[in-house]
Amino acid sequence: MSDSGGEPAETLAGNKPASGISDADNNEKENESEITLYYFPTSFSSQKVLLAAYEKGIKFKPRLVSLFHGQHMEPWYVKLNPEGTHVPVLVKGNTILNDPEDIIDYIDTLKNGATLVPDVNTPEGQAVKAAREQLNAVAVDVITYGVVFHPHLSASGCHMPSAVQRSMRENFARRLQYLTHKATQYPELRDGYLAKSQTAAHKYDIITDEEKVKGHLSHLDSLFQDMEKLLAAAESKSGAGCETWLFGPTFTAADIALSVLLHRLLLLGLDARFFPAHRCPHTHRYMHQLLRHPPFLRIQKEVGGLRFTLLWEDLKAASPYVAVAAGVGVTAALAYWLLKRAH
Repeated sequence: MSDSGGEPAETLAGNKPASGISDADNNEKENESEITLYYFPTSFSSQKVLLAAYEKGIKFKPRLVSLFHGQHMEPWYVKLNPEGTHVPVLVKGNTILNDPEDIIDYIDTLKNGATLVPDVNTPEGQAVKAAREQLNAVAVDVITYGVVFHPHLSASGCHMPSAVQRSMRENFARRLQYLTHKATQYPELRDGYLAKSQTAAHKYDIITDEEKVKGHLSHLDSLFQDMEKLLAAAESKSGAGCETWLFGPTFTAADIALSVLLHRLLLLGLDARFFPAHRCPHTHRYMHQLLRHPPFLRIQKEVGGLRFTLLWEDLKAASPYVAVAAGVGVTAALAYWLLKRAH
């Protein structure tokens, strides 16, 4: 176990055999060396980046940023990601990437093999780019919290304990107060903390307004119509019985975006609304294919081991801070309980 509470990097991302290493392999090994990934396995954006790393077989040093314990609000992390709302962050030497899409693009350059991000000067590259932009435009955090604040919007009910949902609703305002307090406590990071606070306040205004949440959900109807058409076209080219992703047999960055979104909607109880088998048979098959996909299963396995990591963090965090951190970590509580319930 690493000092972050995660598994060793080799276990997380896999190793290449030592024999028969070519110059290209040596260059890849050099590019991958000393990569540190700060992430949390239940974070939506973290799962996208992990899926990219596991698809490519990239080795990295894992550093868990516990959302349960508010570590993403601590000064050391705000320095890495001052204005961003995302976990993860990738660090290699002087390079710091804190946008998940930039991280995926970078990971794709590190190793030969299947290409996640095809050349945009090709028809496939243009298609992947367009689908990726469309999928990444979905406000997943708004939808997630929107269902928690308005549970009747979920077709089959949100798959998480009512106590966790209640905590999420009650602690959002506390999180805003906490960020403001941190801005005062650390004046050198004031701009970063206030930016995060303003972003959170804006989202709070949206998620507490049922009509605005419904607006975000309604956008998904047309999105999944488009995804169904893409998958139908891909299946017609691949033939029956073949593994088929959005643009054929190759898993791309567009599939990363769709995969993690589908799974989140499944856990929120929104699958029956947006991709039921009778209306979206291709998307429905895609979802079940994803649930058997080894890189995706790898993430679920890591999520399953979180309980031990979180227990250790609880033992270390013996201070009044724990009570406050419980509020700011509610986002992770949602994802963790949903994943636990689903498996």
